Amino acid sequence: MKRKAVPHETHPKHSPALLPAEPGFPLHPGRPDGHQGNIQTNPADKHADVQTGPPVSGLFVGEIAVNGIIRDELQTIEQGHDRSKFLGGSDIAAVLGLSPWKTPVDLWRDKTTPRSEGQRKRVFARGIRWESVVAEMLVERLKADGHTVEIVGTNNRYRDQEHTFMAAEIDFEIKLDGEEEITNVELKTVHPFKMREWGDSDSDDIPVHYTAQVMHGLGVTGRRKAILAALFGADELRAYPVDRDDETVQALRQRGATFWRDHVLTGIPPEPINITDTEKLFGDDGAESMPADPMLTEWLMRMRAIRAEIKAREAEYEALEFQTRRAMGSTTHVLMPNGKTAAEWKKRSGSFLDQAALKEAHPKLVKEFTRKWDKRVFTLKSFDTEGI
Repeated sequence: MKRKAVPHETHPKHSPALLPAEPGFPLHPGRPDGHQGNIQTNPADKHADVQTGPPVSGLFVGEIAVNGIIRDELQTIEQGHDRSKFLGGSDIAAVLGLSPWKTPVDLWRDKTTPRSEGQRKRVFARGIRWESVVAEMLVERLKADGHTVEIVGTNNRYRDQEHTFMAAEIDFEIKLDGEEEITNVELKTVHPFKMREWGDSDSDDIPVHYTAQVMHGLGVTGRRKAILAALFGADELRAYPVDRDDETVQALRQRGATFWRDHVLTGIPPEPINITDTEKLFGDDGAESMPADPMLTEWLMRMRAIRAEIKAREAEYEALEFQTRRAMGSTTHVLMPNGKTAAEWKKRSGSFLDQAALKEAHPKLVKEFTRKWDKRVFTLKSFDTEGI
């Protein structure tokens, strides 16, 4: 990866303090857990200018102020797995509704009703194991491209000085070619089937939710450069340089601060964006009925029409399938004029559980392993449209 050397500089517009502090935030400044003491330094960090204190519970829990940025040392899984107390880089895409894994409602639930201790530890440990592999491959790639690489940090959590509920866990931190400026590195493992969503190595063509994560990290740390290293499968590594965009960073900070203030601190969920969200937010029955206002009436009428259209199209499809099967007879494939297979009708083998026979033969066993469920089921009724 060929990169220009950019001199390190500190400028007010590049500071993490792009927005005013949220009024009334209850936690101790610089610490997301409200802890009041036991601040200590890392003797390996030559730039640290901090007070020192005794270890916490026998563990080295460092909190270091570097150029006005608060850093938590993630020395153990126990220290690093609980993400409920802050908005991290992977959370920002969810705030924006861009995450492929969680909606704003999912994120709100994670922050207000955190996952169990065991779940958090498993996820955190799995990520750390893979990161070391990707990091080693990236360093080898950079050195092969003629760069000198100085590793200055791994798995550090930085917290925003202004918004103490914002943090960034930086997987890897390096200095390239003798520069004083530190480059953030995000390490990812990607399924080969997802490769089409990424551009060539050294390009800026990366999924938008990862762009948001990298920009968030640059905003919290106040740095200018990052590399996103993605390992596809087991052996294809691609590296994507990312330069800080101050307008994007500020927009992310504003959205993150609004989400935390309006939803996490208040306990009020964000608006649902899909059907699954509605099941999570409104899982219990409430009032028996409500009158349909003009908008709701329009939605219900459109749903009724669409359902009728779907049934008609399904009937048409079934009729065409019948004609095709009759024409095929015992033939297994139909080829289009260009030679491509358009339809297949052939035997397949499988198995299924005969529940009726099992219940008759082993009723006690079936009863022991039968689980009940209850959930709200949405049903569009065949209502009378007269007078609507």
